Order: sequence, then C-alpha cells, then structure tokens
Amino acid sequence: MKKVIKVGTRSSELALKQTAMVINEIKKFRQDFEFEIVMITTQGDALIDKPVSEIGGKGVFVKEIESALLKGEIDMAVHSMKDMPYEIPKGLKLMAVLKREDPKDVFVSRDGTQFMDLKEGAKIGTSSLRRQVQLKALKPDIQIVPIRGNVRTRLKKMEELNLDGIVLSAAGLHRLGLENIITEYFPPDVVVPAPCQGILAVEIAESFDNIFQEFYPYIVDRKTFFEASVERGLLKAFGVNCRQPFGAYAQYRKEKDEEKINIKVVYQKEDKLLKSEVTGLIEETDKMIEKLIEEFGGI
Repeated sequence: MKKVIKVGTRSSELALKQTAMVINEIKKFRQDFEFEIVMITTQGDALIDKPVSEIGGKGVFVKEIESALLKGEIDMAVHSMKDMPYEIPKGLKLMAVLKREDPKDVFVSRDGTQFMDLKEGAKIGTSSLRRQVQLKALKPDIQIVPIRGNVRTRLKKMEELNLDGIVLSAAGLHRLGLENIITEYFPPDVVVPAPCQGILAVEIAESFDNIFQEFYPYIVDRKTFFEASVERGLLKAFGVNCRQPFGAYAQYRKEKDEEKINIKVVYQKEDKLLKSEVTGLIEETDKMIEKLIEEFGGI
C-alpha cells in the first residue's frame, strides 16, 4: 500500500495552487506516496476586514495549521514563506522548497496608468505597511486605502472602491496565470520586497522528518535555500513584526568558486525610512547583518 501523506493548506485559490505545485514536484521523484489535501481556515482568512497588524501579525495565517501539525492531524503543510513568523513553535521544522518565483511587488492600475504618472491624490489599495511607506516615499500625494483578501477579492475591491490601482506580489499573479493584468513591476531597489516573498515553504512536525528527508533533496533549490535563510535571519536580527515596515531581499550568486549574497533592506525607524545594501561572501552573512544594523543606528 502507498503511504498517504496529509498536506495542510489554506483554502484560497493561490494556496491550493501552491500546494499542488509542491505535491506534483514530489510525485515526479516518488510515486510511492499518495497525498490528501486538508484545507484549514486560519484567523487571518476569517477576519479579512481588519489589518493583519491588528489581529496578531504574520502568525494569523499559520497558527491553526501549526496546531494541526502538532496534533498529528496533518503530516506537512505548504505555506507562502513570507507569511511565516521568524519564530517557529517547538517541535516543528520549516524548509524552503522549489525555485523562487519573481519576488517583486507589482502595480495593477485600473486604467493602465503607470504609478508615477498617476493623478495627484490617486487612491492606492494595500494593507501592507511596508508597501505603504515605500509608495508614499515615491509619490507622497497618493491616498492609501487598506484592503485585504485573496487576489481576486482585491481586484474586485479595486473596482468597488473606485481605486486607481492596487499593489500585489508578482509571485501570486504569476502562479495564478494573471501576469497579463500587471501594469508595471517595481524594481527591488525601488520597492524592497517582503522577506521571502515568492518563496514556498513546507512545515512539518519533527516526528515526520525521517519520511520528509526521503524527498526533500529533490524539491529544494540551492539559490532559494540561501536567500530564504538570509532573509529569515534578517527578520530575526531586526526583530520586526507586521506593525513595523520592513523589507528585505537577498540575491545569491556564485562567482567562480565564491558564493556571494547581496542584501537590500528597508527599515522604518522613528518615522525615518532607512534603506541600505551590502554584498559579501555567504559565510559573512552575520557580519553583513551586523553592519546593516550599525548603519541604521541600532534597532
């Protein structure tokens, strides 16, 4: 008999699509497993009328799923890694999987107007503090309208609320096959993405680790692994949460025999928006993070 693995996920169209991507990749290498998808409603899904910062931060999208893992109700869970707090409950493990999708933020305009060409006082939909402060720095006259919900809900709200545009992640739109609605991509040095944006993660109970390691080597991408590790390290070092604007983007590259990492960070401190960038060897990551914190005058 094939072993049946229960996979937990949120029930949105994007979450189910991402879960299927991970399962299908595993199946390429291991036909001796069967998978059962278990949809779980999280607090973040249930309370879509309130900002994430007001209902508990990033953990609101994962607590119920992590509880199911700890109770043994599911064997593994698939997440968008950007939704994951830097602290993982004892007894669980989190690992980046598959190749990273485009991490950039994108602007979806209602009438095709580019962001910098918008009229004065244009209304832009986003509930992300990170996006808000960076967009305001680019174009101070815009009005921010907080909106939450899945991708299609936000697109619907753009019409209902008569917004001039909304800001979403390129990754979600690409995975849903909606890249044709993107008006423009924000370069990462203009709008720094959320840590781990575009990266998928699998979370497991430690008791399931022996089985998971049988197929993890087939679904891990080296470049994505390093970028996820560095960006989650930045989250932990800065100790930020959803109540504080923070963006981080790490780009891994190999030059001859050297493995390098470029790090971009945006951080709001006492109403000042601070931005910096460092590059170095992957083994010097901790020193680079310390340099960034020192440059920002501590945290």
